[in-house]
Amino acid sequence: MTLVLYTMAFVLGPALFLAMARFDGRLWPPALIASVMVVLSLALRNEASMSVAVDPGPLFFSILLIWLAWILVLVLVVRAVRRTYPSPSAQRWARGLGAMGTTVPWFGFATAQMMAE
Repeated sequence: MTLVLYTMAFVLGPALFLAMARFDGRLWPPALIASVMVVLSLALRNEASMSVAVDPGPLFFSILLIWLAWILVLVLVVRAVRRTYPSPSAQRWARGLGAMGTTVPWFGFATAQMMAE
């Protein structure tokens, strides 16, 4: 499971971010999609209880939705930076930092796993 999450965080996340950040458009569709993902994630997590054994499927899907919403928020930030600072160097920095930002949830997962041991 750790290898799957590592691959998602360090390969799939930046690739998905760079693919979505390439296109410039309106800011509200990704914001609306990210908001819907967060609400769905909270609804899924509301069904699961940490004190009893639960099916890990909805919990994993809930975390996946939060992570995808995080990537969409980073795409929104990069789009805002691209509009504010149109220079090519600022756009490269924004895309690079945004791609690195997709890996931030991995460090939270690794820290929680380390503290649980």
